[in-house]
Amino acid sequence: MHITFKENSWSMDNLAYAYSRRFDAVPVFTQYPDHVENRADASVPYGWENISLLTRERFAAGTRIETRCAFLGDGAPLITLAASMEHDERGVLRFGEYLEIVLYKRGVNVWRMWYDPAVMKNGGVSWKKLMGVEFPVSEGEIHTLFCEVKADSLVIGADEHRMSLYIPDLYPTFHAGIDACEGVNRFYSFDVTSV
Repeated sequence: MHITFKENSWSMDNLAYAYSRRFDAVPVFTQYPDHVENRADASVPYGWENISLLTRERFAAGTRIETRCAFLGDGAPLITLAASMEHDERGVLRFGEYLEIVLYKRGVNVWRMWYDPAVMKNGGVSWKKLMGVEFPVSEGEIHTLFCEVKADSLVIGADEHRMSLYIPDLYPTFHAGIDACEGVNRFYSFDVTSV
């Protein structure tokens, strides 16, 4: 799957807007000539639009997910691996068990998120940081972020940086996608390929 987010060059045939259970708002990306972008939003407590596009298809080990992206300020474009998606009581497509591979101005973080309806804050979503690697990342420039999924690990790349993370209970199959978080983010392309 190769998607270029240029105006009039992509469709929702292979993708779906889906949202973490952390956030109530369900915005969509704003289209620009060569990319899609989320926006600042003073009407929500966290101050920005949190938007995810996930594949309708499920993938497994042996998959590479790559995006060309940029961010402003505290923006954090990320790759999402969601264990499942389901509709909530409002009919909104949601995911609650997922991994985030996050690019931001100080490097790369990997977070594991999970949903428990008994938890009363953050929409029932809790999280744990699995890895953090620090290096400077320039805002406003286009970066390549990728993740290769193995049976029990991730190989992660951000421009010239490479790292790996052992996750013994990695999801056997998953929906792959992109997410705009923590501020304004721009996405130029999204690829899912076999490795």
